[in-house]
Amino acid sequence: MISALAIGAFTTGMLTNGTAEAGTLRAGTWVPTGCGTEPTPPTINASGRAAYEASIKDAQAYQQAAKQYDDCFFKEADADNHLIAGALKDHHAQLQATFDKLTADSKAAADRLNKKQ
Repeated sequence: MISALAIGAFTTGMLTNGTAEAGTLRAGTWVPTGCGTEPTPPTINASGRAAYEASIKDAQAYQQAAKQYDDCFFKEADADNHLIAGALKDHHAQLQATFDKLTADSKAAADRLNKKQ
């Protein structure tokens, strides 16, 4: 059975070895911690041909940066989901094992007491 301490060590090891990043909850919203700042979309400037062309280049650069951010966001969220699901599964198994042991110990004690009577 995996203990909570082992889960914590495993999770910490994964985080420090670079195989996963842990996002954080801020005001009830999950945000990644290893993706940098989310790019801000530019405004298309139609004040003249040169301004327009420059803003289109900015929009294309934004799209590329936003795609990289989105890929990072997804990978980090997916990694966190797997870590959380694993921790939940391990916790549930540990709790069930504890309940099963309590039930077995209780039955054994009751059986011993019934034999004494």
